[in-house]
Amino acid sequence: MNISHLRARLRAITRGAALALCALAAAPGHAQEPWPSRPVTIVVPFAPGGNTDMITRLMAERLTKAFGKPFVVDNRGGAAGLIAAEYVARAPADGYVLFMSTLTQIVTAPMTNKIRYDPVRDFVPIINVGGNPFVLTASTRNNFKSLDDLVRYGKAHPGALNVGHAGNGGLTQLSALLFLNRAGIQATMVPYRGGAPALADVLAGQIDLYSASVSEVMPYNGTGKVSLLAVSSDKRLPVLPNVPTIAETFPGHEVDTWNGLVGPAKMPPEIVDRIAAESKKIIAEPEFRARLEKAGIIPLGETRDAFAQRIQKDRAKWKPVVEAAGIQPE
Repeated sequence: MNISHLRARLRAITRGAALALCALAAAPGHAQEPWPSRPVTIVVPFAPGGNTDMITRLMAERLTKAFGKPFVVDNRGGAAGLIAAEYVARAPADGYVLFMSTLTQIVTAPMTNKIRYDPVRDFVPIINVGGNPFVLTASTRNNFKSLDDLVRYGKAHPGALNVGHAGNGGLTQLSALLFLNRAGIQATMVPYRGGAPALADVLAGQIDLYSASVSEVMPYNGTGKVSLLAVSSDKRLPVLPNVPTIAETFPGHEVDTWNGLVGPAKMPPEIVDRIAAESKKIIAEPEFRARLEKAGIIPLGETRDAFAQRIQKDRAKWKPVVEAAGIQPE
């Protein structure tokens, strides 16, 4: 074979290889479509209604505008949100399935439930949207006018107070236990199947105390039907300015749950960062903040590292409370 024939053959081989590479790049299985190129689902671990659903819908509406593709809310209630958490943990890590988690599914669930996902390894924090403090809500039957009244009575009558909660291992139980331990009060814990019946029995005078969400008790504020003794946030809430914090009596006491966006663990970092950046802008909007604050939610906007640190801190806070209560995974 002479030199000219060899050169011609090499050129043919080179052209063929180039065409093959172009065809491979154009094949559907290898195309890198920009994210998002289709709707994104945000899974909510509860039925429609309530703070978590409300926050998610506000975020979804604004993320849709920011990215130009629909962000769709998917309510998957049941088992305190663990069904939804497992679903997201097993979802493809491509940025098209996100989870509006609460502290329960990511922090306390492995301490109080037998779960089929790993809350550390199976999720990546994206952004913490808002914090939800609790309100120590008392029946009027004991005529408690302040937190001091409650503490004095509780210490003078060990075991006499009946404290309702929305189920074993849940935050309404754990937040009440943390306060009672801090105050040095022995009380009788009364489990209910959800917060609504517990609050109903406080209103009826059947139990003495319930650690309620702000949205649960707002309709009764100022009605005289219950006593809102204190909030568990570190500062007084704009919607309840006359209700003191527990920290005013017990410095350093701060308890809240939160609503934060997380995704399957192996989501591309660039997608995580894009969602976090747009979400942070949304949370900074005055209208969005006002909607949250009206419901007693504290806007946060903690992105990946700060959110991860909060999760670690919360695990350290709640583990000894669960252990002291003798709660075993079920």
